Amino acid sequence: MTDLLFGQSYYLRFDPKLWQAMQPYPPLGTLYAAAYLRRRGYDVALFDAMLAASEAEWEAALRRHRPRFAVLYEDNFNYLSKMCLLRMRQAAFTMIEMARAQGCIVIVAGSDATDHAEAYLRRGADFVLLGEGEYTLAELLDRLSGRTDTPFAAIAGLAYRREDGTPVRNPRRPDIKDVDGLPFPAWDLVDVERYRRIWYERHGYFSMNMVTTRGCPYHCNWCAKPIWGQRYNARSPENVVAELNGSRRPIGPTTSGLPMTSSASNPAGGRVSPSWSRPTMPVCPSNV
Repeated sequence: MTDLLFGQSYYLRFDPKLWQAMQPYPPLGTLYAAAYLRRRGYDVALFDAMLAASEAEWEAALRRHRPRFAVLYEDNFNYLSKMCLLRMRQAAFTMIEMARAQGCIVIVAGSDATDHAEAYLRRGADFVLLGEGEYTLAELLDRLSGRTDTPFAAIAGLAYRREDGTPVRNPRRPDIKDVDGLPFPAWDLVDVERYRRIWYERHGYFSMNMVTTRGCPYHCNWCAKPIWGQRYNARSPENVVAELNGSRRPIGPTTSGLPMTSSASNPAGGRVSPSWSRPTMPVCPSNV
């Protein structure tokens, strides 16, 4: 039995245009959350919907892992989480229903759930994480696991229902500013070889994703704005290089996709143009 089964509701197969393009990336935000909760002492597993055929594979994962907690934690670094939104929202509702049928406590996190927490609670989610989720999820799980007796009303960034069914939104939790303090994503939970095979077969190279900042200072009304608003926090260059050096050996991409949630200015005073595309950079053959 696993403490936590993480999943997400973006199925590439449900997005015909991007299924045809076939440039899949694992759910990076989900992997960050899994790594953080594992560091806190929880046993974690991952269901990766990106390449799954349907929600039936989630149901199979629930039966295989038998988790106490089912956590639908969307990849807030990937703009695709806002694509085909109605279809993916329905997938999330179906996944919530499946998890409840297996007796799980269901926790949901993501841009859409932050915007529409009450809808997710109505469809069976026990808790919704508002905004950035790692710290809120850890505090909630500590309470549910008996590690603490913190009242739900005192957990910042949490939405839930009172005993009378009334939905409650607690105040938002401040953004995580010390992003270097977070563990690197839990890449060991991903079937990297499956991604590698697809990329080489379709494009002749292998690309994986990483991020150097969290958030964005610009004004788009979609993507991850419900998570970070117009704020961003950056990792240190040393922390980014440490991840690159560590990931080249177990993952071995020929390029790294870097979604550029760019800063408003660089240390030299110049402007940095934002981009939500996936520019790639060669991975150095020797130490960076």
